[in-house]
Amino acid sequence: MGTGPEQEVQRRTRKTAEAPEPAFSSNAVRLSPREWLIAGGTAVALFFLVPRAWQAIEPLDAGPDYRVPYKLGEDYSLYQRYCRKVCAEDATPIVGDSVVWGHYVAGNETLSHYVNELSAGTHYANLGLDGSHPAALAGLVDTYASDIRARRVVLFCNPLWMTSPDRDLRGKTERFNHPRLVPQFVPRIPCYKEPLEARLGIVVQRRLPFQNWVQHMRTAYFDGDDLASWTMNRPYENPAGPITLRLPDSEPSPVEGPKPWFEGGFESFNAPWIELETSIQWESFCRTIALLRDRGNQVFVLVGPFNEHMLKPASLSKYQDMKAHIGNWLSKHEVPHYIPEPLPSDHYADASHPLAKGYALLARRLWESSAFAAFRPKD
Repeated sequence: MGTGPEQEVQRRTRKTAEAPEPAFSSNAVRLSPREWLIAGGTAVALFFLVPRAWQAIEPLDAGPDYRVPYKLGEDYSLYQRYCRKVCAEDATPIVGDSVVWGHYVAGNETLSHYVNELSAGTHYANLGLDGSHPAALAGLVDTYASDIRARRVVLFCNPLWMTSPDRDLRGKTERFNHPRLVPQFVPRIPCYKEPLEARLGIVVQRRLPFQNWVQHMRTAYFDGDDLASWTMNRPYENPAGPITLRLPDSEPSPVEGPKPWFEGGFESFNAPWIELETSIQWESFCRTIALLRDRGNQVFVLVGPFNEHMLKPASLSKYQDMKAHIGNWLSKHEVPHYIPEPLPSDHYADASHPLAKGYALLARRLWESSAFAAFRPKD
């Protein structure tokens, strides 16, 4: 049999036809089912373990006057971590908005600081969050303050959030604080216009530690940018450079030279006030009380004091009625509470925030009130 060119072509053609065809794939590496299980298990483990491991690496220097830094006001993962630390140390959390946080004052001039002074210890902790109106506060307590269980809690009620339709989230203004904390679907927030896909993403992020850790990294180290945006804006910088493992200090908000409201450009105004029965913010505040009580907590409510010196007569009369209504509701539902008299006019920086001397006076009044007796440290 010859071995000419034609025979060689036939031999190669027959060999190619007999060889099995390779499975189609664009992947350079193919995994077996067992290898897929190992890879998937490793990914899931990292997904849940990385956030926990990071907390062991990143120091949280939370002394007696600590509060979540102003710059990290939307870092709810950090709030959750600090809340867990407070509860582990058996301190009484004081929960609320920027009035509790201390918008115009240093950490050693807040309500929690002065109450601790009166208690001769560190029995109370500042769990305020700047800008957390009641609808946001309910979401914060529901998702990120689940460690507050079976303990005494001081909850701050700020009537400021019911002074107008916009503050009550029923007006035309779409921009408001902490949209990621408000209910995304039910109950409906009239001024909240976020698209469906964004709302779904927020709901998912709340329940996934890894996504909360990613948000923490963006807020704490990358100026709020995701990694892709940060590197695009800084093509010649090392992405690992900003990760210093040093969190910002809990300094006051960037307000220069706080002074009494009448020296700071504020004027008297005529707030329309929202009826409690129809108020979104009041319904949210009541929901927060229910959430805390369902976890076995004893809840004490501090209402205001709002700066009544700024209100014109007609508005002041409406506010007095509202205060009475709030007190009646709290009494009816057996919620211990204290509604203090307004502070002196020069103790306020604006409509609801005291200056340092205002916090000191408010702390003393709270401490001396009979309603607060059960929430003082046990001997």
